Amino acid sequence: MSSPTSESLRARTRRAVQNELLDAAQELFARDGYEHVTIEQIAEAVGVSRRSFFRYFRSKEAVVLGKYERQGEQFAEALDARPADEHPWVSLRRVFDGPVAYMSDPVLGPRAEEMQRIIDSSETLRAGFLERMQRAQDVLVDRLVARAQARREDVGRLEVAALVAAAFAAMTVARSHAQRAGIPLDTAVDDAMDAVARGAVPVGVS
Repeated sequence: MSSPTSESLRARTRRAVQNELLDAAQELFARDGYEHVTIEQIAEAVGVSRRSFFRYFRSKEAVVLGKYERQGEQFAEALDARPADEHPWVSLRRVFDGPVAYMSDPVLGPRAEEMQRIIDSSETLRAGFLERMQRAQDVLVDRLVARAQARREDVGRLEVAALVAAAFAAMTVARSHAQRAGIPLDTAVDDAMDAVARGAVPVGVS
C-alpha cells in the first residue's frame, strides 16, 4: 500500500505536468490560434507523447478549461489568508488580487485574453467556464458563511451568495471597462466594487 507521502508526491508531480501542459497550450493558442494548434504540438512542447497527454486531459477543450479547475480552491486559499474579522466585501476584493495581477501582466495578460476569446467562441466551452465559475463562487460562499457562523452572526446563505455574485459581476464589468477605457484593471475593479458598495445609481436613472 502506498504511503500518504508517496501519494502526495504523485499528486504534486501530476499537477506539475498538468500545469506545464496548460502553460504550453496557452502560449501556443495565443501565438498560433486555438484552431491551428494540435494536441501533438502541445505534447511536444512539454516533451511528452500524445498518449501521455491523454493521461492528463481528455481533449484540447479540457486544456482550455484546465486553468479554471482549481479556481475555487485558489480563491478559498486567498480568502483564508485574509483577517477573520475583515468585512466580506473587502475580503472578496482582495481575493481578486491574484487574477488581476495575472491579467495585468504584459506577457500573461494577452494569453488570458486569447483564452477568453476562445471560450466565448464556443457554446460548449462557455458553458464549461460558467460551470467552473459557479463552483468557485460556491466555495467562497461556503467559506464566508462559515466565517459568519464563527462570529455568531445571523447571516443567511442567500445573502452571502448574492454578495459573492455581485463581486464577480463587478469583476466582469471592470475587465471589459478597463479594456475599453484603457485604464489599469485594478483601478477598474476598485471603482466597480466601490460603486456596488455605495449602491451607486447613474444620474437620471430612478
